[in-house]
Amino acid sequence: MRLTPALEDIVAYEPGQPIELVMRRFGLSEVVKLASNEFPQPPFPEVREAIVAAIGELNRYPDGDSTDLRAALAAHYGVGPGQVAVGAGSCELLMLLGDVLLEPGDEVVFADPSFVVYNDICLVHGATAVKVPLADFAHDLDAMVAAVTPRTKMVIVCNPNNPTGTYVPVEGIARLVAAVPDDVLVVVDEAYNEFVTAADSQDALKLQATHENVVVLRTFSKIYGLCGLRVGYGLGPEELRQAFDKVRQPFNVNRLAQAAATEALKHQDQVAGRRDENARLRAGMVAALAARGRATVPSEANFMLVRTRDLRHPHDEVCGVLLSMGAIVRDGNALGCPGWARVSVGTQSEIDFFLQQLAALEVDAPQDVQGR
Repeated sequence: MRLTPALEDIVAYEPGQPIELVMRRFGLSEVVKLASNEFPQPPFPEVREAIVAAIGELNRYPDGDSTDLRAALAAHYGVGPGQVAVGAGSCELLMLLGDVLLEPGDEVVFADPSFVVYNDICLVHGATAVKVPLADFAHDLDAMVAAVTPRTKMVIVCNPNNPTGTYVPVEGIARLVAAVPDDVLVVVDEAYNEFVTAADSQDALKLQATHENVVVLRTFSKIYGLCGLRVGYGLGPEELRQAFDKVRQPFNVNRLAQAAATEALKHQDQVAGRRDENARLRAGMVAALAARGRATVPSEANFMLVRTRDLRHPHDEVCGVLLSMGAIVRDGNALGCPGWARVSVGTQSEIDFFLQQLAALEVDAPQDVQGR
């Protein structure tokens, strides 16, 4: 067997460890998972009913064109169904972008650090990843424009950015779009958009409506609570959606995912409630950490970076110690953010548990409350 040489440089994605596994490994009775940016509440009740209703048809293939879901998204956003692409999470759409756009020697410009899949699609297709360092944890859009060359095929802006949670105003992205050549695709990856409280949170859609070289990606995995079903979507030029159809696998979005997403879209009042609740919990978490002198990075998402230096353990060991104590968070050292942990906004009880375990690692914490 001769595997493609590109695989040598690709690191397999490492998901957050399952709660059950951590319980068994460390003999714990309580574990909270704040590592994967999942929404802590289940799907809306109406969505669960739609899923149950669709189970009886699982012996049949799903609609290969996701007709009803694409129509619902088109109506919701005021675009034509031909401008809507759907995939098994927005990750699949990112991979399809690589399939339809990239050849060896092409370039893709994106921030560093940002979502790991951007680098992976470059490696798979022999393209060059042009990584532009963040400025104060946020996108340096001027530097990204300056990094564009005649070999650039895509510029990707993750907003809010993963793993930092920082948000850039859409007017800045608009200036980027105006500055790059028309044949460069600008990908606005808005997987966490529904958590954003900024007034311009929907302006990327207006930008896309007036520019054929802009595509906006979103997902049902986050605020809708459907990450277990994997369904995301993109709004862009019809030519791009047609290209996706040529390379995606048949029936790429399963029947339950289509039914759930179509129903979930109807309940924007519940989405707004979840956004408000996330913002409230996020603010409380920041305040509690600040009261202990622990820094965070301003976030518009359902996660944040929390400073892990100046604790009883070296910063590159802190997340492992927290894991042994039952608090699963993402080690920033592995995400390009050394000295930080990426922590999801969970329920109040999950947040309290994390804060308690982290407090036990403070230098002035009593020795008898420390974790293992």
